[in-house]
Amino acid sequence: MPYIELNEEQHRLLRELVRSNLPSPDGREAASTLLAARGLDPDLIRRMLAALPVGLVRTEAGEISVTALGAAVFYRAEAEELEILLSRIARFADVHGRGAGRLADCVRDMAQGALSPEDAEGLMGGRP
Repeated sequence: MPYIELNEEQHRLLRELVRSNLPSPDGREAASTLLAARGLDPDLIRRMLAALPVGLVRTEAGEISVTALGAAVFYRAEAEELEILLSRIARFADVHGRGAGRLADCVRDMAQGALSPEDAEGLMGGRP
């Protein structure tokens, strides 16, 4: 599989499409209303579709859907973000291993996404 790097907008579009198909932003009022209900701008969707690497999505019968390649690219990007987060958590645990009680709480909260590594650093009294 080729390595395809997504920008933030492309990643969001693929996230939406992995959840469910979207109406094609073809100018129809019904499509625009449905896109707006999901917090999406039809003009932005059109621009993103034009800039998206070929083969990640398909448009048929007034709907946009993600292809198998598009889903794979999306999930690889998600996994890469999680790897970065876990490496930051591991580094944090390494630096603050001596304060076991607070450390356990901070690591648990970071893993659940309830606490950023920066905020955890502050709670532990350290610097990144």
